[in-house]
Amino acid sequence: MVKLGIICEGETEVIHFDTPSFRQFLSQFDLELIGVIETGSKTQYFGDRLPKYRDILLGRGAERIITLIDLDCDVCITLTKEAIPQFNDQTVVVAVKEFENWYLADSKALMSFTGSSVEILTPEEDTDAITTIVNLGITSKRFKRFPKSKPRLAKAMLNNGFTVENAANHPNCPSAQYFLTKLKTLASAGR
Repeated sequence: MVKLGIICEGETEVIHFDTPSFRQFLSQFDLELIGVIETGSKTQYFGDRLPKYRDILLGRGAERIITLIDLDCDVCITLTKEAIPQFNDQTVVVAVKEFENWYLADSKALMSFTGSSVEILTPEEDTDAITTIVNLGITSKRFKRFPKSKPRLAKAMLNNGFTVENAANHPNCPSAQYFLTKLKTLASAGR
């Protein structure tokens, strides 16, 4: 079993990854989640800051690390990946535009949370996924308002069945697909 650590930008990802259900999902690939660390901001990935987060996970026994970063308004995925310090035991995954865009790709969870039957055809092209999700819920009268809080939205989506696997099944969410592919690759490399 490969011991995995995840470094991510914010609390949203921790809410999703540091759960029994995600750990169970990983176990089918012979991956054991050692820990998830949030950096607090994208700037923490650059220069000499990333190694301190890596050292924490390596100290806990991680053998491989996935570094998940949002594309945000960066020009391209490749340049974003190349700007992050590289390590042999690390895989960098760039979520397009943000991790929250993956919510738009999980149609079932999105419908459950917002009460809207709208299917988002290109979830990674949305520049403000949180506003889109809140507006869907307001339009369908599921709720009158919802705070634009990433942690509150993460918990709500999780409670409504969101999974990265469902997002990766969307034909136009390649960054979620890439994330899952990398998990599977790490598992097969450890066998």
